[in-house]
Amino acid sequence: MSKGAFSLKKAIPIILITWVLSLATTLALVYVSPSIFPPLGTGNVEDSAITSAKIMDGAIVTVKLSDGTVTSAKIVDGTISAQDLMDGAVVTIKVADGAVTADKIADSSVSTGKIADEAITSSKVAEGAIITAKLADGSVMSAKVLDGTIVAQDLANGAVITTKISDGSVITSKIANGAVTTGKIADNAVTNKKLGANAIPYAVKYNTSLVSTLSTSFVDIPDTSVEITLERKSNLIIMFNAEAWVDGAGDSLYIRALVDATVANPNSGSQILFTTAGSSQHGSYAVNFYLENVDAGTYTVKIQWSEMLGANFAHVADRVLNVIALPA
Repeated sequence: MSKGAFSLKKAIPIILITWVLSLATTLALVYVSPSIFPPLGTGNVEDSAITSAKIMDGAIVTVKLSDGTVTSAKIVDGTISAQDLMDGAVVTIKVADGAVTADKIADSSVSTGKIADEAITSSKVAEGAIITAKLADGSVMSAKVLDGTIVAQDLANGAVITTKISDGSVITSKIANGAVTTGKIADNAVTNKKLGANAIPYAVKYNTSLVSTLSTSFVDIPDTSVEITLERKSNLIIMFNAEAWVDGAGDSLYIRALVDATVANPNSGSQILFTTAGSSQHGSYAVNFYLENVDAGTYTVKIQWSEMLGANFAHVADRVLNVIALPA
């Protein structure tokens, strides 16, 4: 071995001594130094000495945070999720005005108690949304019904009764022509003043002239006819009375009533004995005729006469023909 070469035999004691000193130092640090050098406290750390780099990721746990230290600026936007919020934590003042949109409200979750009085305005109600079932009985009064909008089909049969209509509200123009039938009129309600002119068709002819005949066949009594117009099927009542006589004894005056060409009843052999009175016995006589179920139209009603023997004059003076048409 050369003179300058490192001797292993000399190195071993140095290594051994170094190891012993290292062990002693370690034991001293573990067992002796804590009693000589106490742990670092808050006062041993300078202000702002612990920087972000000195803190391990995840080292600051909940218990290391003082109450109220995490402000809005310390929270990353959009990082607080539903599970981070306690039930009931979001109170009214925490919700911004207008922040609760339709999408944020669960279907069927808004109950009556959540709606302020008078909060639902007309514009909030959909067209056709208020159906019959939503209207309380008796809630629709006159002011809520648009003038002129209630038509016939809106009225139930028998709906127009006295208690449902204010006095005088159903005027003539509101009643359809022909709508008031017999069944709609109370008994004894139609008085004479309720009948219009010519409601009961009537015709009359009066004459005072003296006329005579020798005809043994029926001819018209002069100035003893009327015209009458019927607007419906009717029963005609024909009343004739006159001052009459026959010149010769044993002779007779016959009369009959015609409606156009139809002989009215009674028509015993198409004639009725009117009088056999002589000139010294003349007086006033009357006969009532009738004809049933005469159709609507205009008719001429007249009285005809004939003398039985044709040898003596028959006479009439003051005379009246009345014709009345009653509904058939």
